[in-house]
Amino acid sequence: MVRHQPLQYYEPQLCLSCLTGIYGCRWKRYQRSHDDTTPWERLWFLLLTFTFGLTLTWLYFWWEVHNDYDEFNWYLYNHMGYWSDWPVPILVTTAAAFAYIAGLLVLALCHIAVGQQMNLHWLHKASSGLPPPL
Repeated sequence: MVRHQPLQYYEPQLCLSCLTGIYGCRWKRYQRSHDDTTPWERLWFLLLTFTFGLTLTWLYFWWEVHNDYDEFNWYLYNHMGYWSDWPVPILVTTAAAFAYIAGLLVLALCHIAVGQQMNLHWLHKASSGLPPPL
């Protein structure tokens, strides 16, 4: 009886699969690459970093201006004609955007740390290239 040995054995790399899957939607081993990151992907990393800084600044602004929420509501009431508590949805939306961008930035830094090629998924590119919500 002849026993056949597998030609190659791949160790399951669950952490690396999740890292590349969430960041770039590359879940299969053959889709991952140790090649150099393309200049376009480096540009997207810089844009992601810049968006992180803007979102952090915007979140800090709305977090610190909490004493003036009432003045902001009165200003909008005088211009729009109805009362609504606007700072709360702005703060929640900004916090959600900050968490999302921060998560993408952590995944990008993990890609750099393990030496994987960065390939940001187009859905993340569309959402991270947007300015902070107003």
